[in-house]
Amino acid sequence: MLSLTSETFVLHGPPQDGGLDIEVARYRPSSDPSTTSGDRLSMLFFHGVSYHKETWIPTIEHLFDLQATTAHPSFTIIEAWSIDSPSHGQSAILNDVRLLSHPKGITAHEVSRALQVFLKSGLMAGSLLVGIAHSASVSVMSLSTLGYSVDDLPYSSLIFVDPPIMTREVFARATRKGKAWKLLVEMAKTRKDTWPSREAARDWMSKRLPWSSWTARCLDLFVEYALRDLPTAIYPDRADGVTLCCTRDQEAAGYIYHQDGFDSLDRLGELCSVIPVHCIFGEKEDVVPKFVKAGFVDAKQGRKMASITTVPSAGHLVVQEKPEGLATAIWAAMHDAWRSKKGMNKL
Repeated sequence: MLSLTSETFVLHGPPQDGGLDIEVARYRPSSDPSTTSGDRLSMLFFHGVSYHKETWIPTIEHLFDLQATTAHPSFTIIEAWSIDSPSHGQSAILNDVRLLSHPKGITAHEVSRALQVFLKSGLMAGSLLVGIAHSASVSVMSLSTLGYSVDDLPYSSLIFVDPPIMTREVFARATRKGKAWKLLVEMAKTRKDTWPSREAARDWMSKRLPWSSWTARCLDLFVEYALRDLPTAIYPDRADGVTLCCTRDQEAAGYIYHQDGFDSLDRLGELCSVIPVHCIFGEKEDVVPKFVKAGFVDAKQGRKMASITTVPSAGHLVVQEKPEGLATAIWAAMHDAWRSKKGMNKL
């Protein structure tokens, strides 16, 4: 495994959204990044609801390993960035008290504006930026392009991983069929969220889905970075043990702002006409059914994907279940993108 160096940064979010802090991490190969060929790429990774930026570390490691063995002459990944949503991971710890003033959670539009703070920070060293988003963060990344001209987007290409975003038509169909969304919210609000120690939490999770389907490394990273020590702002009287960084209410909020998803699909229809957008699905339809996937990649609504691939033996949580397979799919999409590009300045 190629050795990587890491560094974290804290940025202040937009004042109109409460000025919530965001923590971002940068990963680089230990070797000198100046010894590169072709365009120098930065990659930006964003996690799904209830997860954390470090969940991407195994995928990032595999990507850099692939580059070390199968380098492309026209581009080099010089750094990978991963970001915590303001209510997730280490960002949630930074915003502990301030999040009490957001009892209904944070919308994807708000998170996208926090992401824009990073996009405009000047921290990235690459000449091009490839954005990779998983699950609900697909909406965030799409919305983060609002305010930019389609001729001057912050991303040179986008790679979306198992997006669960429903079109208006699909959502209407789904809500007619039952109470699936209400059940999802109730599950989030009532899930177990405290344990006497990290060791106890890991033991409990390792015997239950979805955690039991993950690689050991991904579970270890979740226990290390998605849990935090008690007490907290919502559990001020609990002196011992650990709890979730992303609180139950904040997680539940990730499932209720459906208009955000519709808005992101509208914007995606515009993006697909000017930059390559790739889609990677997990083979198992354990969370995102086939008709939702079909609606997301509907070319008739402008969402023509540059490529659509599948990671074998993986479900919706492909990031945690098959990070090596996901890295291979991302690497292949990047190679295909270069060969089929509309212009050599876009990857």
